[in-house]
Order: sequence, then C-alpha cells, then structure tokens
Amino acid sequence: MFIYIKHGDNNQFLVNTNCPTVVLTEYIKTRLGLAESELIDLCDERGVLKFLFLPQNSQQSARGLLKAKESFSVCIIKRTSDGAYNSVTSLLSGIDPAVKETLKTQIDNLEKTRLKQLHTVEARMATSEEINAQALSTKTTKKRKKVTHASAPDEEVQRHTGDRKSRN
Repeated sequence: MFIYIKHGDNNQFLVNTNCPTVVLTEYIKTRLGLAESELIDLCDERGVLKFLFLPQNSQQSARGLLKAKESFSVCIIKRTSDGAYNSVTSLLSGIDPAVKETLKTQIDNLEKTRLKQLHTVEARMATSEEINAQALSTKTTKKRKKVTHASAPDEEVQRHTGDRKSRN
C-alpha cells in the first residue's frame, strides 16, 4: 500500500509502505535531499508523530504503523549531543499553530520518558553495584573465616602428634 508524503509548499509524493520503517525513512531522506544523519519522523494532519525513529519501530513494517492512502508530513527531530530531544520541525510550509503545539508537546513528553528511563537504568546500576559490593564483602569475610578455620586444625594436629610422640 501507499501513503502520501507532504513537504515544502504543498508538494507531495507517494511512498510504498511494504518495507521496514528504516528503509522508508532512508528513502524519504534521499528523496528530500536530507543528510543520512538527520533524524526524521512522519506526522499526520493533526500533528501526531508516528515515532518511526524509535528502536522498537525501526525494523517493524511501515505498513503496520502507517494507514494506507493517508497523508503524512515529514518532521525533523533535533537532539542534543547527550541524546536529549530538543525540538521538532515540520518540513511542510504554512503549518497550523495547533499542529506545531501538538508536535512540541509530544517531543516534551518523549524527553520526559527518556529521562525517566535514564533514571531507572541509573538506579538499577547503582543497586547492582551495591549488591556486587555486598557480595564481594561477604566473600572476603568467608575467605578470612576459612583461613582462620584452616589454621586451627593444624595446631590441634600438632598438639595431638606431640602427645603421641611423647608417649612413645
């Protein structure tokens, strides 16, 4: 099936969605003369992003994410060097201010979600490090106990051996 890609001053072209989303986005970048490194997404006429650039969607079939015969405009997603979502810009001229606000709200929410996930991962790493430190501490204590126990029987063996020698 096909979808319409709108860009510029009401220009559009058809795109076949029977492919992975990564292939679809690369084709759109080539068709619009955008850099390969550019992060793009599609949004519908209401400004709802399709999040084609997210890892869980990159290998999924575009046909499953985009409804056939609908029109979508191309948006450029800007990120900072640390991965934070900074802004979104539609490549369609004369976009409605309500659509711009919808796009901004979605990027803000995406950034909040990214930060929550980052904090969760950091908390898990900290917990994991604490558990590893406790395990290491326990191992060290056990080793010391083993060393203490290992030397005690030797002394007893020497005492007993000494007692036997003196009896003979």
